[in-house]
Amino acid sequence: MKPMHWLIMLLLVLRLTSAWGQEEKSPLERWRQMGPQEKQELRGRYERWKALSPEEKAELREKFERWRRLSPDDKAAVRKNFEHWKRLPPEQKEALRGRWERWRNLPPERREMLRRQWEKLRDLPPEERHEMLEKLKEGGLSPEERRELREKFRGLSPEEKRELREHLRERQRQKKGGR
Repeated sequence: MKPMHWLIMLLLVLRLTSAWGQEEKSPLERWRQMGPQEKQELRGRYERWKALSPEEKAELREKFERWRRLSPDDKAAVRKNFEHWKRLPPEQKEALRGRWERWRNLPPERREMLRRQWEKLRDLPPEERHEMLEKLKEGGLSPEERRELREKFRGLSPEEKRELREHLRERQRQKKGGR
């Protein structure tokens, strides 16, 4: 490898590591302050970088640019969330990864609809938000039972769906009247 390429990559990696909130120093100064193990780890990162496809490198550059555009408060929130993530037990991490995959596999229209619903819930006053979340819990359905009901609902004709909605609304009104 040409020394100039190595130096350019080193400068990029050093810049990346300083972007995580370390005090700003010149790359050369930072390199001189590194211990042998840290230098070796950095060389390993560079070797992994070289092995990446152009698409992977472009994706990493985009993520880095997105990071650079974050406000200091947003960067602090990301760091806090990352620290929280590191402390999670493996089974919770796996569950969250599964949820993330399910989210990513949803059709864009469904994700957008869920985003809007979340924003509506988030924007409710705390008391109303709490009440809404309690109503959802009162349903007492497991995720599997909810999936099963959704599938059954999808199989209904438009007229059957309309009748079911009316029936459920009437039950809600009766519950509210009985309180």
